[in-house]
Amino acid sequence: MTDRDEVKLHWLRQNERRHIRNLPRWAKVRIEKKAAKWLGKACKVSVPLFWGQEMSVVFPEFVSGRLGKFGYFEDDVTSMFIDCLEPGMTFYDVGSHFGYFSLLASSLVGSKGQVFAFEPTASTYEVLTENAARRDNITCCKVAAYRTTGPLAFIEQGVGRSSLNFVIGEGYEPDPADPMARETTVPAVKLDDFAYQHGEPDFLKIDTEGAEIPVLEGMIDTIARCHPTIVLEMGDHVCSSTGNGLSRQNVDFLLRHGYEVFEYRNRDPRPHVPRDSYSYTNLLFRHPTRMTRPRIAK
Repeated sequence: MTDRDEVKLHWLRQNERRHIRNLPRWAKVRIEKKAAKWLGKACKVSVPLFWGQEMSVVFPEFVSGRLGKFGYFEDDVTSMFIDCLEPGMTFYDVGSHFGYFSLLASSLVGSKGQVFAFEPTASTYEVLTENAARRDNITCCKVAAYRTTGPLAFIEQGVGRSSLNFVIGEGYEPDPADPMARETTVPAVKLDDFAYQHGEPDFLKIDTEGAEIPVLEGMIDTIARCHPTIVLEMGDHVCSSTGNGLSRQNVDFLLRHGYEVFEYRNRDPRPHVPRDSYSYTNLLFRHPTRMTRPRIAK
């Protein structure tokens, strides 16, 4: 049985587990998160993911809490990965955070595949590299992806809110009541430039807190050449608060390049009808030239 087969099997079992079986795990996470708050500082701990892989997370940070409690994050995106990633593929994790999806992709693509994890901020990158060291096929890149290669204005909010770090968009207005937001400069790379040097992606996850369009614009040649499968985070509230364009732009951009778009409900893909506005969700974009296609729920 391959690593991918084992991950799929564990995911099916995860869906069948009764919640009461998770009570000891939930209690442990609750105690550790409370302890971190009482101490007034972030506390790094190791948690098991749903297929048995250990991962370092930081309490009381939100994504870490979900991983500690359930062993996975974002049911829909996890299902997209399991459906679409195959052994030998190259995966780009744009906005990798602590690396949950990089670890998942690493197991799915196997020893002949590659994972490139992009995370530009120092405190988050430190945890990411610790997790990536658990696998042989993950390469960490301390850069942001963007429409241009060079320095990029960025807001870093500390490790406790690290999943909310973001590129400063043209419409961004600082909140003087938010003491955690610190403006800094990080290096950025066009994914077209990166792919030329390191190999074209078969699959990307882009989670950049509203800056998805600049990332897509920076890989337009890669999109035209190899039509990688793309998972995008959507959410107009985040786009507005970070000063970036609204999510419908992402959908229209990829539709113009011949992509089909899917949403997941109860772990099954369905064709997605574009909306004028988006609350928080994730969408899967696949090009007809890609041979492997998601199974469509009837």
